Amino acid sequence: MNIYRDPKQSIEKRVHDLLGRMSVEEKIGQLCKLDGFRSYDRNGEELSLKPEFVESFSRVPIGSMYGLLRADWWSGRSWSSGLTPTLMEKAVGLFQKHVIEHSRWGIPLLLAEEAPHGLMVLGGTVFPTGLGLGATWNPNLLKQIGEVIGNEAGMAGIHTVYGPILDLARDPRWSRVEEDFSEDPTLAAQLGRAYVEGLQGGVFPKRNRPFATVKHFAAHGDPEGGHNSAPVHLGPVELRNIQLRPFAAAIKAGAQSVMCAYHNVDGIPCAANRHLLRDVLRGELGFSGFVVSDRGAIPNLKHHRFALDDAEACAKALKAGIDTDEGCIDFYSRGLREALDRGLITAGDLDQSVGLVLSIKFRMGLFENPYPKQRQVTEVIGCAAHRQVALEAARQSITLISNSNETLPLACVKKIAVIGPNADTPMNQLGDYTAPQNRSDVVTVLEGMQELGAKRGIQIRYGRGCKVRSLRGDWLKESLALAGEADAVVLVLGGSSAADSESGFLENGAARVKEVQLDSEFDKESGEGYDRANLRFGGLQLELLRQLRSQGKRLITVLIMGRPLVVEDVLDYSDAVLLAWYPGMQGGRAVAEAIFGEINPAGRLPVSFPRSEAQLPVFYNTHLPRNHYIDHKGEARLSFGFGLSYSTFAYGVPQLDQSSIAPGGKIKISVDVQNTSQRHGDEVVQLYLTVYGGSVARPYRQLVAFQRISLKPVESRRVVFDLGMEEMGVYDAHQQFVVESGKYVVGVGGSLDSLQELTFHVK
Repeated sequence: MNIYRDPKQSIEKRVHDLLGRMSVEEKIGQLCKLDGFRSYDRNGEELSLKPEFVESFSRVPIGSMYGLLRADWWSGRSWSSGLTPTLMEKAVGLFQKHVIEHSRWGIPLLLAEEAPHGLMVLGGTVFPTGLGLGATWNPNLLKQIGEVIGNEAGMAGIHTVYGPILDLARDPRWSRVEEDFSEDPTLAAQLGRAYVEGLQGGVFPKRNRPFATVKHFAAHGDPEGGHNSAPVHLGPVELRNIQLRPFAAAIKAGAQSVMCAYHNVDGIPCAANRHLLRDVLRGELGFSGFVVSDRGAIPNLKHHRFALDDAEACAKALKAGIDTDEGCIDFYSRGLREALDRGLITAGDLDQSVGLVLSIKFRMGLFENPYPKQRQVTEVIGCAAHRQVALEAARQSITLISNSNETLPLACVKKIAVIGPNADTPMNQLGDYTAPQNRSDVVTVLEGMQELGAKRGIQIRYGRGCKVRSLRGDWLKESLALAGEADAVVLVLGGSSAADSESGFLENGAARVKEVQLDSEFDKESGEGYDRANLRFGGLQLELLRQLRSQGKRLITVLIMGRPLVVEDVLDYSDAVLLAWYPGMQGGRAVAEAIFGEINPAGRLPVSFPRSEAQLPVFYNTHLPRNHYIDHKGEARLSFGFGLSYSTFAYGVPQLDQSSIAPGGKIKISVDVQNTSQRHGDEVVQLYLTVYGGSVARPYRQLVAFQRISLKPVESRRVVFDLGMEEMGVYDAHQQFVVESGKYVVGVGGSLDSLQELTFHVK
């Protein structure tokens, strides 16, 4: 038996043996990734390999495949043409069989799929998007979600998923804000870590579980002007103390792959930034897996004017630390071959990256078990138990941001008008990176209201009102008439990340930005590539809101959207406002439960809401409190961590277990929290840190710990936080992680506006 075929041999020996047998072309192939959704034909329940794939593989024996199971408008795959759960196992086996039998060494494929908020496949469970998951402030829930995604992907034969997304949402104009957990590194780090732990089932994936590919490395969420892929301007201290913390947590949890970002940081594109990818990622963060480029990031080095030709772009990327390329196989294979011939890279450079890819395949046992086992994929993908987790995620994400005169929970009504562009538009509540859904699998707000209203003998009537972006106004009159006959109005406004067959797409899969005409049906205003200069509600939404307000009925506004918008008018004209973000496939049921009081909203804002675009950026953890302008307030309209409840909570006086510690020591903070109402409810206890002294300026307030707790009526609980080096430490001016001497002030409470502060010293 060849050494590389012997599972009893060490991984290092197997990799060394196989590398010694492979040709240059075979090695380059291992670093190339082909689009799976373009590579098969489906005729009914029969599948076949496209001739183009067979020919391509004979030229470039690829090592990875992306998106075999992907279905959406960009891929062109749907329920009639894509891989349904009944076909997934067959498709994986078909490709693995061809690749193994038509290569000299029988090297199996590594299969990758998208999973930012659920596995992006037909029938997969769809959770709230990133900001919705961030609003739960619940790492235990994120671990459950990771487990669901890991089970569905592993059952389908997938080896890695692209998730979690660890960018920080620092500019709401940026199109991909919806994918992120938070503007805050601590919240994003804890949720990202939990996702990885649940997904993989351990520091290295359990059998039949995928590993995480975390993205986008690094600082993608703070671009110049809010433009997607625009340059990011920050120094090494902020890079480490803010942007890299979520990645550090995910890597520590076991993430085996990292995807680099498109943009440049301080003038150097991430895809060719040796310092970022080798010194920082591998040296400082201890990453030992492989790095994949985002689609088009390496060819874009020419767009950055950072490389003169294809070979130089490929060489700079490989030597910087990019191992595999996403989707540009002809470009990357030709470029690497030419770079090798021209002496821009060495055989050793090639072997280093190929060795990392082969190592993960050996460690996962793919050479011994390349084919999916005979499993009941259809019984797992999107099963009832998984959808229950999606429902719970939607419930925990819902944030009550206004409730005048205890309008909610809604009671004493016989007729309710449910109105608005997002009241009954399924795809508008699912967000970007979502596969087409069977209509019956998505519960809209209207359907949720109808279901719960029927149990209460309440008549529910529906009017569209308007679209998200269109100026077409012929639905207004009918909806206003319905509202006039109702006791209360539920108005569902917001945004949309839903594309359609006429959108047009860029090479990387992002929808092409489309102007909207007066009578357009096109709603999309968020999602990758849809950056915004203004953050106002589109179309006639605010006009609809104002006219409904003039009728004097109880008005509850529900916001379904992918980014913080300017909500001044919404708060002024509504009696109550519920924020649902994009709540996923079960979102409408969760919203209705919150309106009728079957659940008690306890989501908290994972991002700050601006008063206007003019004051951006408005993230909370700045170095100094924000001053007022001469013509505008400086602080956010809604603060990070804010959220109301149907319950009320009282905090006791917090206590420290000691008044001073040595660097590297630990300190304990405790506080009693009581539910002072007659309703069961959840509270999110938040702990912030302010540091005086040290070698670098730190944020005026920085979240360092939090706990979401559940309390019965009048129940009290002591919440304890242990702060150690991880929470108190900082990267200093020399980029060393230290706990510095100084005055430390901790603030504990339910929001930034209600903190009780205590002081201790590090000496």
